[in-house]
Amino acid sequence: MMDDRASSLYDSIVTDSWLTHLERNTYLDKLRPLYHDCDLVKVLTGVRRCGKSVLLRQVAEDLRRTVPADRVIEANFELASLASVQTWEDLDRLMTSKIDDASAVYYVLLDEVQEIEHFEKAVNSLRARGNISVFITGSNAHILSGELSTYLAGRYREIRVWPLNYAETLALQRLNGLSVDNALQDYLQWGGMPHRFRLVDDDMRGYLRDVFNSVVLRDVVKRTGIRDIAGLESIIDFTLENLGRVMSPASLSNYLKAQRRTVAVETIYTYLRALCDALLLNRVRRYDVRGKKVMASLDKYYATDVGILASKQVGSGPGLGDLIENTVYTQLAARGFDVYAGETKAGEIDFVAVKDEPRYIQVTYLLASDEVVRREYSAFAALRDGYPRFLISADPLTSNRDGVTHLKLEDFLLNPPEALQ
Repeated sequence: MMDDRASSLYDSIVTDSWLTHLERNTYLDKLRPLYHDCDLVKVLTGVRRCGKSVLLRQVAEDLRRTVPADRVIEANFELASLASVQTWEDLDRLMTSKIDDASAVYYVLLDEVQEIEHFEKAVNSLRARGNISVFITGSNAHILSGELSTYLAGRYREIRVWPLNYAETLALQRLNGLSVDNALQDYLQWGGMPHRFRLVDDDMRGYLRDVFNSVVLRDVVKRTGIRDIAGLESIIDFTLENLGRVMSPASLSNYLKAQRRTVAVETIYTYLRALCDALLLNRVRRYDVRGKKVMASLDKYYATDVGILASKQVGSGPGLGDLIENTVYTQLAARGFDVYAGETKAGEIDFVAVKDEPRYIQVTYLLASDEVVRREYSAFAALRDGYPRFLISADPLTSNRDGVTHLKLEDFLLNPPEALQ
């Protein structure tokens, strides 16, 4: 619970406050070394409702264990009580009015600060005072584009916050006395948005659909001025049906023509960029393993949270193998890897995950036949370096061969080898 002495501007409990007792140590461990750095703005980005607000409150509670409570100042700009804060000058005056000791360090935590016009000027003004450690959150990539990056000029650290990973969903269920049948399949299909675990069936789908609508309307349509919302939704439907597959101009155009829609190729990619900026989708570029370079065309796209997209699913949707591949991608990205789709002389490798050095990863649902076994292991045959190689599947038993480590999906999610942490 919040300390009554805290200089907090929250006037209501955030929707996902039940998540508070699940400490997201993956992120707290990244933030703790930066707590007292007043020259570096800490920027938490993530899709709407993924738990950024709760994480920010956990940071505040963590700080109050070691610093006076009145030096920790919180403000959530989605609350009606702060509706009068319209400009960056309002924001700067409000925050500095609570700072009365120039010799002490204060901690200012601004939730959804992008709602304030020209917020970046206030953020930089607070940072420039020298005794304020600033933390901010935002629900789309625009928070780090344009003016903010110009004003801060390298004086910020972005930390991408993802929906709950599988281990966190299990811990959340234990903490709240919940029981979910077939927890892994549930996670693969409906993702890790925290609040959805409080709901079932139609209520859960309705909640996730509301999140989807909020992201599309607030972070895509409103911020980009896109008018063809039906066309945008058609592209989203296509992406959901083709998670992890190469998306070419021809395949997109043919799909839209079948829907009796004509959309220019550049417009299609404008829409895809907007969906990535809203952190709903993630673009994965191809990586030429032989030339050790990123290729410029034919990208793949993965969902930040499959449940958000599945809530509005009309067609058959992605298969279980596609969902597993999407989950492996999100876990690798959340663990700090730069993730690419591998391209070799002989074909493709699902992922090249880079952190200091590459790791090669192939993903499949089951090694159900000799043909599948040959196909999956042969994906590594063209590699000529000694970097780690992994095959991830949902098989109950594993079989290492030819220098490739075979991992069970659940082991990758809950107890990964050091090379994939």
